Amino acid sequence: MKLFDTQLPAAFSKTLYEEKCADLAAEHTDKIFDVAFTGTANLLNNAKSMDKPCAFKFVNVTGGFIVGCIVQYFANSDDSNPGNWNMVWTFDEKDIDEDKMLVLDINQPQTHSYFRAYSGNKYGMVFQYEGSLEITTGCAFEQLKKWLDENAKEGEEVTIECDGVFQARVAVENGEKVFALEADGEIKNLIKDDAAIEK
Repeated sequence: MKLFDTQLPAAFSKTLYEEKCADLAAEHTDKIFDVAFTGTANLLNNAKSMDKPCAFKFVNVTGGFIVGCIVQYFANSDDSNPGNWNMVWTFDEKDIDEDKMLVLDINQPQTHSYFRAYSGNKYGMVFQYEGSLEITTGCAFEQLKKWLDENAKEGEEVTIECDGVFQARVAVENGEKVFALEADGEIKNLIKDDAAIEK
């Protein structure tokens, strides 16, 4: 199901206005997701290391986990061929191990330039007020997870997608809801798929 064929954009705009005191029309929902996914990929592409996985978390104002992305290098057993980088999104905080990963999050101001630069260059969109980037992107992911949770069906995989940005899925397995999220289109290529890089 396409993003704008669902009620998610309306729910995002309404929640943002009523609970976060921010005003953004539903028609801009895809732009916020694009900024969030592309900014994360650009940030992790710069921060990644072959030595250990690197993760980025979207958290709320109190630090509560919303969603995260992990980039990890997998070496090739054949030394003549380069290894590759893998980017995985997760709704499960347990997937991010702060003892074994370099972990960054949206509440750290040094991460914001990746999102602000992309939003300004592509959309002419500015996160003007302190906290507006964190609140807006966090709310988008919270509403995405809520939509998946509310639309999960036994025996059926329910999908929502924003072309060129993301695809999210939920299925009910043995009575438990299983969520999946992945970047789409060129965003996946922002994390190099080979080792022909400096770090």
